[in-house]
Amino acid sequence: MVQLYISILFCIISFSNLHSQNTNAKINKEFQRIENLKTLEIDSLTLTRGVDFNRGSNVDQKKYKIFKERNRVLKIEYQEINDGYRKWIKKTTIYFKNETPFFIIERINGETTLYLIDGGEKSEPHKVIEEIYIYDWSNEKIKRVYNGHEAKPQMKICKTCYEELIEKLILEFK
Repeated sequence: MVQLYISILFCIISFSNLHSQNTNAKINKEFQRIENLKTLEIDSLTLTRGVDFNRGSNVDQKKYKIFKERNRVLKIEYQEINDGYRKWIKKTTIYFKNETPFFIIERINGETTLYLIDGGEKSEPHKVIEEIYIYDWSNEKIKRVYNGHEAKPQMKICKTCYEELIEKLILEFK
């Protein structure tokens, strides 16, 4: 009897892993398809601190790109660049299928400052790549991968933050 329960449990786990891999494979396939499209229309916009300062931002530069195919948005990129004391670049790329996000990549390249015991400080490079596989946008069913390692437990994404960014970008280009 115990062996039957173990066998059933093993089958359920195997099925869920197989389904997840299948979904990941589909997401990766669609992501690669969009990346390899040669017919995308690209609009871009760059705002510097002097222009964008009134919006309450403290970054030196913001770059927006929107990638369309036949008036359908397939990909948007948002990049923040700070060239001040602590330099960093944060780039968010959102991929769409049927006007719904299915894959998000967040890249942060910057410097962290370490404060030394003897009173000095030292800067070191800081790099993070987060991939967010979205299985169901409306119910926030996702998988996060940080620097190539799956995050456990899976925390929810800030869906409202991404929706605001998407709205803002689409409005900038209308």
